[in-house]
Amino acid sequence: MIKCVSFFMARTLLVAILTILAASACGSNPVSVSIKGNTSQTLAVSAGTEFTVTLQTIGPGEYDSPPSVSSEAVHFLDVSLVSPYVPAGPTQQFRFDAQTRGKAIIVFQHTGNNSTVEDTVDVR
Repeated sequence: MIKCVSFFMARTLLVAILTILAASACGSNPVSVSIKGNTSQTLAVSAGTEFTVTLQTIGPGEYDSPPSVSSEAVHFLDVSLVSPYVPAGPTQQFRFDAQTRGKAIIVFQHTGNNSTVEDTVDVR
């Protein structure tokens, strides 16, 4: 019984240490907002935070990259396709960094018939 408890405690401690090390290596935790279709949203994030916006296309086309960003408060980093891939159209994940305090409007234009998406980011 004592060996089982000791093994369990050691395993729990190891998991806790690995979690702390992973969190400290990654810096601030990314904030994620997921947007499907033509919904625009407002997001509040702290300066220095990385965040993502995920957009799903229905039909032909995709969202242009880079998107339009209205101020220096937010910096566009990159875009990638997200799996699983669906027949409806590509799912794209846009990655940003909240640089300084301020407000930015991010405009995602679509190359097909999907609506334009305008997200407001309030960097605090």
